[in-house]
Amino acid sequence: MITAGLDLGAGTTKGLLLEDGHRILSSAMVPTRGNSAESGRRVLEVMVEESNLLPDEVDYLCTTGSARYTFPDRNLQVSDITASARGAVFLFPGTRHVVDIGSQSSRTMSVTETGRVLRFKMNEKCAAGAGRFVDRCAKYLQVPLEEMGPKALSAANPKLISSVCAVLAETEIINSIAEEIPLPDILMGVFLSLAQRAYVLMRYVGIQPEVTLVGGLVRSEAMVRALERTAGVPVNAAPMAQHAAAIGAAMLGYARMQKLGSKPAPPMAVGA
Repeated sequence: MITAGLDLGAGTTKGLLLEDGHRILSSAMVPTRGNSAESGRRVLEVMVEESNLLPDEVDYLCTTGSARYTFPDRNLQVSDITASARGAVFLFPGTRHVVDIGSQSSRTMSVTETGRVLRFKMNEKCAAGAGRFVDRCAKYLQVPLEEMGPKALSAANPKLISSVCAVLAETEIINSIAEEIPLPDILMGVFLSLAQRAYVLMRYVGIQPEVTLVGGLVRSEAMVRALERTAGVPVNAAPMAQHAAAIGAAMLGYARMQKLGSKPAPPMAVGA
């Protein structure tokens, strides 16, 4: 039984194919670029091709993410909070606290051993508390996004950013440049700023080990270190955790298939 999970996010669209609820067959990711449905179809096409499947061999499709309602061929849609929690526990079974720093928002969740969400808290939808802030800082500082993390790791005295507003935070960065503060110190200050905002949410929910980071910033060692330094606990992170919500969606699709007890019509004709 093959289920597909699609995470239709604001910045990127991620997908994953899961066999029998536990074996990952393939994953893919593309920029959303304003058309979630088209991005979702592209991701499905890539995954089906990489898995050497026929389109009708995908038994069930579950969507999640901010644009989950926009994909017309879904069999099921679930919240990204629910999906991310399931995906985090799939990757790290000891997870009891999930931190998800997305493109437009951040949230934290306390979860059970099965990935059920007990309590969660989201930020106030300010860019300074989400991953897009890193993108904006990279462009302003003229540092390639993929180089921000490695450069930040060499910081000797990180310059903390105190503003809770993205616009005011950028003003702080301008002042830091004028004060000739070393670039690595400014960059690490960006990650520490995100970590501090996440920590406020974590404390509200209640920090319980193990803590797992999901979302696009899992690939940044600087972000992981900043979160560990701020929260004072080890943080699980792995490249596949960027697909945590897609994993959770595929798992929840599999659970729904088991309840149905029969094979529904394929969700879509991939490539049609």
